[in-house]
Amino acid sequence: MKRILKYLGCVAIGALAFSSCKKEGENIFNMFDDVTVTYHSTNPYAITDYKEVNAGDSVYLDYTITSAKEDMYAVCIFETSAAIPAKIILNDNQRRNYSGVVKLKMNTRVGKTSYRVWALNKAGVYLGDGYKTVTIEVRSDYKYWSSRELYIPDTLGKVKNCYMSLSTGELFNYSNGASSSDKIDLGLYRTPVSGTPNTYLYNVYALNSSPIPFTPYDISTWTKKATLFAAPKTAQSAAFLNLRTGDQILAAGKSAKPTLKGISTGLIPGSLFYFLTAEGKYGAFYVNSVSSNNSTGGVFLNVDVKIQN
Repeated sequence: MKRILKYLGCVAIGALAFSSCKKEGENIFNMFDDVTVTYHSTNPYAITDYKEVNAGDSVYLDYTITSAKEDMYAVCIFETSAAIPAKIILNDNQRRNYSGVVKLKMNTRVGKTSYRVWALNKAGVYLGDGYKTVTIEVRSDYKYWSSRELYIPDTLGKVKNCYMSLSTGELFNYSNGASSSDKIDLGLYRTPVSGTPNTYLYNVYALNSSPIPFTPYDISTWTKKATLFAAPKTAQSAAFLNLRTGDQILAAGKSAKPTLKGISTGLIPGSLFYFLTAEGKYGAFYVNSVSSNNSTGGVFLNVDVKIQN
């Protein structure tokens, strides 16, 4: 027992000695307290914390940034997803206090975007942002139908989804398409490439095409929407990704001038074509992939569609 007490006493003394030598590091949550940022609600466009707006609306960041102990030499405005912040160089009268207004037009993307304002010292070292972030959420002005599987029509069971509504994203087959033909914008079919065995062109057509390019299905009694298509382009992944608002889709669609009732030159992965529905809505149709070796499920195109609200 005496040995145990002696051992515990040594441990306690050692722990006390270690704690007396330990140095506390700086806390990341309070090491930038010298800088404060205030957002002002000076007009209807200004935001101070979070605001939901429509695509195309104007928004102001009306702010004041101050530094209690160290001179500021630059103020940075940072937008999430931006590569680098915008930088404002300060003069000698603005070293401890600076006010500015950033005017934004929310027409480049929908969804949430956050902004921060921070200060740099003479050496370009970060001084702080007052732990403040403002967030703007742009309501979506377009619809996005992702990863729809559009099949080559089957002539026996007639249950493969070979028709699509571009306005709703719904898929239909021949068996259930008749009752919903007023929604259908296009049908998919394929044609063999002459002289190249087991090779096909994958094409689409509007139901009001004349003549109908796919004849095994009788759609003579169906409603035939007058959807129009533009000629497809290939390697369009970036172009499709960059369609981030309804206004951008509208501008790109008008520029493409959809006038075709069908596409017969073939669609491949990376193909994109613009379209104009009978309701007057522009959109973009993008082919992610072509599944041509699926023996049980059939051949299909995996596609994405973006269309104006």
